[in-house]
Amino acid sequence: MVRQLGRYRATVGNPDEREPDPPSWAGAPAYMPHPELPPHAPMPGAPPYPANTDHPPPPVNGAPARTGFLSTLAAAAAWALVDLLLVLLVLGLPTGATAVRLAAGLVVTVLVTAVGVWLVARRRAWGFGLLLLATAPVFWILRAIVTALLG
Repeated sequence: MVRQLGRYRATVGNPDEREPDPPSWAGAPAYMPHPELPPHAPMPGAPPYPANTDHPPPPVNGAPARTGFLSTLAAAAAWALVDLLLVLLVLGLPTGATAVRLAAGLVVTVLVTAVGVWLVARRRAWGFGLLLLATAPVFWILRAIVTALLG
């Protein structure tokens, strides 16, 4: 007895005379058999499949990279240096109480900026350029507030 399944024939009886069963996806919706192509054959003109590459296992107990406080402090100090250069160019060399207020304001602004940005950036590894970009608006807003408070 012969039963026809698409392009496959299955004979009942002797297992040596049976042809292979159709693939599992042969009855799927929108399946169109192509008698000239065997199952799992690449399309004509398609590149060969890439070789299977083994990837190393992920680290199990490796500590994730984090942003350190010193790098955040260095980024805030870089903006303090820019501020100091601008003050020297515009106002000249400050003397007496003005110099003390300027130094105190810069120290407070740098520390508060570094702590604030570090609390946001500490869980991931941020590059120094990204830290500079993140500390810039915080530093300049805090610098304006501290300058207004200290006079």
